[in-house]
Amino acid sequence: MGVVAFFCISGYIIPRSVLHSRTTVLQFAITRAFRLYPAYWISLILAVFAAPVALGVLLANITMAQRFMGVHDVVGVYWTLQIEIVFYGVIALLMSSGRIADPRASLWCLLGLCVLSILMSIPRAVLSIKTPVAPAFSLVVMFASFVFYHHRHAGFLSSRQLKYVLSGVCAVMLGCFCLAYRKDWGFGETPLRFVLGYAVGVGLFIAFMYLDIKQPVLCWLGRISYPLYLIHVPVREIIMGLMPSLGEIASALLGIPATIVLAAIMHRGVEVPFNRMGRWVVARYRAPRLKAEPEAVPLD
Repeated sequence: MGVVAFFCISGYIIPRSVLHSRTTVLQFAITRAFRLYPAYWISLILAVFAAPVALGVLLANITMAQRFMGVHDVVGVYWTLQIEIVFYGVIALLMSSGRIADPRASLWCLLGLCVLSILMSIPRAVLSIKTPVAPAFSLVVMFASFVFYHHRHAGFLSSRQLKYVLSGVCAVMLGCFCLAYRKDWGFGETPLRFVLGYAVGVGLFIAFMYLDIKQPVLCWLGRISYPLYLIHVPVREIIMGLMPSLGEIASALLGIPATIVLAAIMHRGVEVPFNRMGRWVVARYRAPRLKAEPEAVPLD
């Protein structure tokens, strides 16, 4: 459910950041790279310290595109970041085509991804072929959030129309879960598990959006959520490796404060400086372009 909420937030925040500033595709790519990669690399170092891997696996994981190369993730949660990259790619295509501000484009993307989800689910149910449905499902969530953003900030679709669209999306996803997970592929994946997980994740996102929760502790946890998400597994594995006698439960309990402290350090020492550096690089790139643009000439 945390992953689903993460996708909801990305689908809402990323378009907002693009639409609220004059941003080119290159500038968007630079800022996202400075945002994602430094903390990711720190988490990768921790993961390799906890459980060494082959050099080829490490080099592939450094790119954050290892699954596209047929290489496994060093940390299980890394698969979500590759879906994030795909989402960025679609956003970049919408930017380059000039359709990023058109609410209809986000709706068509959502509908297309619903169709893709159905097409990816059917082979699992009919032919027992394990097609990769998770990326399509996740992108549906992200673009549903994008449509919701346009509804709230651009008046796209009435409340009733939005309800119909999202209800239809929910019905499609329910059918896809039943098709894709009617068979247990070895990970305890059942339709009910995914229905509940997606429902709770989306519900948390909607609750935070409408209740406008601004508790200082929650806001602070939100700021450190990215490194927190990346390192919680490596930190737990390091603790279990250093103190195997603790057991899994005790290691997990000890890992919670350790992860929070380390995530806070990473936020202050890695995320903030590199985000600032990314903005500086973009500003340096933008300045010559602004100087090169001709000034407006009065018509009278």
